Amino acid sequence: MNRSKSRISQQPIQQLVIGIEIERQKIAAGLVDERARVVSERKIEMPQRTTRSAAAAIGGLVLNLASMEERNNCLIDAVGVSVPGSVDPQTERVSIEGWKGWTRLALRQMIEDHLSDSGYDIRSPADHRNARSVQSDSSHPRMVIHSRAVCLAAAESWNGAARGRANVVYLSLGDVIDVGIISGGQAIRGAGGHAGAVSWLGLSENYKQDYQSRGCLATEATAASFTRRAIEEWSDNSRSILGKLIKANAPITDAGMIIRAARGGDALALKVVAENCRWIGRGMSNLISILNPDTVVLGGGLGKMLKPFLEVIREEAHRWASPQAVRECRIVGAALGDDAALVGAARLASKY
Repeated sequence: MNRSKSRISQQPIQQLVIGIEIERQKIAAGLVDERARVVSERKIEMPQRTTRSAAAAIGGLVLNLASMEERNNCLIDAVGVSVPGSVDPQTERVSIEGWKGWTRLALRQMIEDHLSDSGYDIRSPADHRNARSVQSDSSHPRMVIHSRAVCLAAAESWNGAARGRANVVYLSLGDVIDVGIISGGQAIRGAGGHAGAVSWLGLSENYKQDYQSRGCLATEATAASFTRRAIEEWSDNSRSILGKLIKANAPITDAGMIIRAARGGDALALKVVAENCRWIGRGMSNLISILNPDTVVLGGGLGKMLKPFLEVIREEAHRWASPQAVRECRIVGAALGDDAALVGAARLASKY
């Protein structure tokens, strides 16, 4: 019997990490191997009742993945969680703006309590449960929580557009702007978890009232700015299709529609997109000059749509950034898909 235990403990065991992405409408969790592959994935609707029900749902996903056939005989080394908010570096408490109850939430402790209450040690597969090498005081793997933007930066650094790079900035553009920073292979969070708050970069000498609530760059370079700028730039003499839609009082609310019109050569749309890209490039130049990254990755829903105009952004960043820093930096579009934040969370947990 003792010899059997010894043979089990000496067998080489591959390690997996569980990555989790929390979104407003859903939670996704997957087993991620050492080559950044998602071996098995589960998705559920995000419980809206209480934060406790959300933590229980996450714990249930972890337990479910640990019992999947795809796990084989692998150890589960860690659990990484991506959240669409900030994480206090000192307490690991999570705050998500606009989510009721999600202010300084002790999410990690709540999930760990659920795993402990289950009575299962998920770190080792069933036939390795008695191996001394995997015994510890805890009944679950270590857990690490990071903001979504940081997880995206880690994923692109691991197996994406910035593969193999240790100093990466991920600029996520959409309705809001988020930035994730990896420096020397480590996530940068700042004193209170707010590092990368580029919405508030001061890029204009003319202060607008909107800057007070949203920040300068967020006002000038997010999805809403496309619509506002199209209306501001329009004139009755405009011959563009976009201009005719504005004149007809059609609802111009979709940045994607304006970008598609620009790709089709619409003059007004091209002007709007170019101006937005210049604001993005100026914001990017500040990140390059301050952080001296290997790579800046442009992503997010809006960022991916702007890939055909990436050269305009590059030109503006090169115009404003430190010449030495920008020469050492690649500006690229995001390469990974929907599982990127999940994979990045797993990466950060495995390197913790």
